Amino acid sequence: MFRFRWFRTVSLSVLVVLFAFASTAYAVPQAPLHKQFAKKVSAERIYHHVATLADRDDARIAGFEGEHRAADYIAKELEKYGLKVERQVFPFLAFQDRGSEVQVVEPEPKTLDGQTMAFSPSTPEGGLTAELVYADLGSEEDFARVDAEGKIALIKRGEFSFYEKTQNAAKAGAVGAIIFNNEPGNVNGTLGEPTDIPAVSLNDEEGEALKERLDRGEKVAVTVTVDTVIKDSYSQNVIGTIRGKKGSPFQERKTIVVGAHYDGVDTPAANDNASGTGTLLELARILSKKPMYHDVKVVFFGAEEAGLVGSTHYVESLSSEEIADIAAMINMDMVGVGDTMGVMTAEENAESFVADRAEEYIQAFGHSYRRTASTRSDHAPFEAAGIPVAFLNYGPDPNYHTDEDTVDKLSKKNLHHMGVLVVTLTHDLANDRNLPERSATLSTDGLKGKKRFHNPEFANR
Repeated sequence: MFRFRWFRTVSLSVLVVLFAFASTAYAVPQAPLHKQFAKKVSAERIYHHVATLADRDDARIAGFEGEHRAADYIAKELEKYGLKVERQVFPFLAFQDRGSEVQVVEPEPKTLDGQTMAFSPSTPEGGLTAELVYADLGSEEDFARVDAEGKIALIKRGEFSFYEKTQNAAKAGAVGAIIFNNEPGNVNGTLGEPTDIPAVSLNDEEGEALKERLDRGEKVAVTVTVDTVIKDSYSQNVIGTIRGKKGSPFQERKTIVVGAHYDGVDTPAANDNASGTGTLLELARILSKKPMYHDVKVVFFGAEEAGLVGSTHYVESLSSEEIADIAAMINMDMVGVGDTMGVMTAEENAESFVADRAEEYIQAFGHSYRRTASTRSDHAPFEAAGIPVAFLNYGPDPNYHTDEDTVDKLSKKNLHHMGVLVVTLTHDLANDRNLPERSATLSTDGLKGKKRFHNPEFANR
């Protein structure tokens, strides 16, 4: 998933010596302050938050009761810490996958490894049984060359969005669509919005095997069963503000945004991302008691798993002045499992002083890490608006987006390491009166024309 740029582990003692003699635009955290936060950050408290948020299967699917319940919990915790709390509510089309199945019924019975395309409508009870027809990449031209009326269309991934492929199949008279991967593994994808016919995915091997049978002139019939829930609902961003108290009230202040998404897929969603949510709550608790110069906003994003919907909505709601006021954005997503920290920007060559500074802090703390890029979390809309970002995580996680993403898999050591890092980094940024000036013109223009950003499972809609 990620490409390694470099990988270093540096002892704290060596770096202390180096930085004692080096002149830099900013310094690594002072040892006493680092030790102070190391004592204040409680892995047990973070773990308790995670256990509360990830206490069941399908714990926090966006737009459903679990996500709303989690928002209430977060707001209540922030209010206990004395933060000003706002809720930014937005309409959301909620989707839940209750399972799907693909079975070959002719020429001989066989069950295939089908997966539901997000936002697929359900099939009738008992499923859809029909003859299979191959429609190549699923363009209108491809369907003009085949008879898809009353059949289930087999389509290869590529060139067109999953939504376009499925709707082209519907227009050609198909009753369902099966999209198979053009690379190893299955397609864990989304249609983006409901389609007129149900759609599922298959891995490359199973899809190619079906295609080969059709190419030989064999008649292939399949039964596709899809059980989903699609309903108009809402999600929300929960925003807590810690006002800067140092200095004169007439001096210019900036805002440091620290974020994490609190929704999850149809799993307990402990690491992804109750871990980031719990760590952000711990940051809010600790920094609420610290006098700082700049404002700190902790933002808990909803509907991230549906395509960064909450964070995109948040950034698009900002005025140009509010965007210019944000000096940096730090994002935490999946911080409890794995042996390597990640520091990322959205684009590989993006300039970000906050990612650079996070990297130096990690070196100073002596943690293994990798520096790379990803657009697959809530930092991406901020970077698109010209705001320097740092996406922090741990990895790899073998239980990512599975029912095994449970609280018992989390490392309390990881939670503590990430907590100390992000609290120290945020505190230092919020007390830096010489934050770098930005040369780029800041606006939401980078978001224009994009319906949404995409997660790994939604990367090639």
